[in-house]
Amino acid sequence: MKIGLLQLNFTIGDFEKNSEKVLNAYLRAVRLGAELCVAPELGICGYPPRDLLNRKDFLQSHDRTLRELAKKVGKVPLIIGGIEKNKKKDGRSLHNSAFLLEKGKARVVAQKSLLPTYDVFDEDRYFEPGTRNDPLRLGKEKVGVTICEDIWNDEDLWPERRYRRDPVRELAKKGIDLLINLSASPWSMGKEKVRHRLLAEVAKREKIPVVQVNLVGGNDELVFDGESMVVGTRGGLLGVGAAFAEEVRVVDLGGREEKPVWAEDEEQVFRALVLGTRDYLEKCGFREVVLGLSGGIDSALTAVIAVEALGKD
Repeated sequence: MKIGLLQLNFTIGDFEKNSEKVLNAYLRAVRLGAELCVAPELGICGYPPRDLLNRKDFLQSHDRTLRELAKKVGKVPLIIGGIEKNKKKDGRSLHNSAFLLEKGKARVVAQKSLLPTYDVFDEDRYFEPGTRNDPLRLGKEKVGVTICEDIWNDEDLWPERRYRRDPVRELAKKGIDLLINLSASPWSMGKEKVRHRLLAEVAKREKIPVVQVNLVGGNDELVFDGESMVVGTRGGLLGVGAAFAEEVRVVDLGGREEKPVWAEDEEQVFRALVLGTRDYLEKCGFREVVLGLSGGIDSALTAVIAVEALGKD
């Protein structure tokens, strides 16, 4: 199977622009031979939406955008993250879910089970956790779909676990041929290596390929590096997305596994600073910056980052 990785940079709440990006990326991946396309967590609205989730007009725009996007998706399925209303009377009113778009229709195929409430995350404030996910049948393949944190509770990898459940093992016990993870995983130094180690552990243990599609871009204080990964059953990389840049990539699950080659930490830090600066300015509508230069190395570095992000003019 050939998987289209739609590694995109979304603006939170700009539904029209986000939808256009997804559709263009989907069509390109289909032209490149993708048999299944995957986009990041909460790709319809952007991540993290935070208190916008309390606005009725925001949720209405989300649902309308999802319906309209589904009408434009053809025979090649698209899995994308979005917001689902909780049908039960108790609990929080929304789910962080994965939708399958195919032949003009959209349906929920997974609900995020593990909702992080540490560090920069406060998802439990807005979402009700999913309690069960079942494998999705796509052609001859049984596919397990998880969302970001759902894959991070591996008892073989961490000395302590934050949650009692492990959605990956639950899906594996039901029998799956492929595991997909929709992600909005913020960057920190060395995070790409940790992600690969995690995905490789799962792939080798369950003897299945693992696909993780990560968000890219800066949203306020958070920077997402992309670096989406497809890991084979021996733990090697079948494909990896660009770092700190949008990319549409089609990866053949039957391809050859390779050892990862990562950029130096200093380069990663610089690219994160540039992307975070550029996106903050562009998404807020700022067109210029004012620099206070002292002549020291700190202000010189600030100037370099600004020029790299905005251009010298």
